[in-house]
Amino acid sequence: MKPNLNKTPSTTSMSGFTLVELMVTIVIVIVLAAFVFIGTSRMRASADRAISADNLRKLQLANGLYASDNNGRFVACFTRNEEGKTGGLWDRNSDFLDLYVGVNQPTDGNRQESRVSPKHLDPIAYKAKASGYDTLKASYGMISKDDYTSSGPGANSSYRMTELTSPSQTAAFVTAVNWLVQYSGRSNWKGVEGKVNAPMMAYRHGNKAQVAYYDGHVGEITKEDMARFDKRGGKKNSFWTGTNGRR
Repeated sequence: MKPNLNKTPSTTSMSGFTLVELMVTIVIVIVLAAFVFIGTSRMRASADRAISADNLRKLQLANGLYASDNNGRFVACFTRNEEGKTGGLWDRNSDFLDLYVGVNQPTDGNRQESRVSPKHLDPIAYKAKASGYDTLKASYGMISKDDYTSSGPGANSSYRMTELTSPSQTAAFVTAVNWLVQYSGRSNWKGVEGKVNAPMMAYRHGNKAQVAYYDGHVGEITKEDMARFDKRGGKKNSFWTGTNGRR
């Protein structure tokens, strides 16, 4: 018997995705994209934290070299002349920045500070593009030996190496929004960049501030740590003073 060549073979019709299948697929794509975004954000935050910590470490290393070449005296946070006029701010000290930190063309304390390369700055502060974002003082501040508001003529707010009783506990440089960080600004951070005239710490790295201590190591600190220091000496805690503080 001859086969029927005119017979049309049976076929199975292919249907498209159902609405449920489409929704499941979209949800899976969204979840995967969220994981990628979260992972990328965490990697970026980790990189920013590492860069900033390295900058702080370099600042204090430079500070130590500066002290070795200047009769054991670290760079001054600020100075006052015999008339009481403020000058010699650390972030405009050409001897310190140019020779030891490697910041090109810094200016002195009597002129507007130089804009510096992003490699010297806290990435988070720099990317915020707020007021003064490309200056050192918008990224890092220094804790002064002397009270800025009450220091008189001839003040030199710098420690000598021999004065420091707890160099591993006394802060030198911290993430900040101003060249100067004072005790009064320990807990005022609201997450706003660009307050270059506010002497406060910046808890910008995962709600933590980064700190370079006088012995050269870098750590992180929280507002809760500040509250603990308040219960253990407050302004006389070794974090704030290198001469008679206690932890």
